[in-house]
Amino acid sequence: MTQKKRFKTEIKQNNYIVALKQAKEKLATLEPEGIVERSGADYNQAEEKFKLVMAGEDYLISYPEGKVSFAAKEREVQLPIKVLILHYLNQASGASLEDRLISYREVPKGGEFYYNSFKKRAIDPLVRLFGNDADKLIPAGKYLGGEPTDLGAVSTTIPVFPKIPVTYVVWEGDDELPPSGNVLFDASVISYLPTEDLAFVASVPVWAFKGIIKNL
Repeated sequence: MTQKKRFKTEIKQNNYIVALKQAKEKLATLEPEGIVERSGADYNQAEEKFKLVMAGEDYLISYPEGKVSFAAKEREVQLPIKVLILHYLNQASGASLEDRLISYREVPKGGEFYYNSFKKRAIDPLVRLFGNDADKLIPAGKYLGGEPTDLGAVSTTIPVFPKIPVTYVVWEGDDELPPSGNVLFDASVISYLPTEDLAFVASVPVWAFKGIIKNL
């Protein structure tokens, strides 16, 4: 790793550390009952822990400390995932699904601005994985609690968080057109997480797909 890359990595790491501290402080100011109602998480009052499912994986979050751990694994949860989970618990609005899909570009307050980064993190890897093998998208999605939908050639909707379903769409290529894809959100998503976090939300299942398709 070059010195420049190392410096950027250190800055990013420090930013996550600060964000985690702030998110923990925010969690401690909220009532567990309200968090449960708005986010769809469960709360065990005796253990003082939330249980939250993210992309098919169970996580435990202590209250009021905000410590994030896997429910069934001993290894440490990655720092960015900890921040994302706490942001969701802190900021979930409880709004009902609108049953209207929007693209990332349509997300207010930065969707267009962050789109190129979003495309690199979510759409491009999705197309690389399934653009020439679209039939694997449905079984891969089921590993993460996904259900097939009728968009594109093949598509699946995955509840990345209880209140944030994300739809992954793939069109296979042919002699004239290359494969393509898209990632869509329910319009209610704008009341749950900020635009930059949503790019991360969409990429979590794509990371998981890479390991899942090896077993299909």
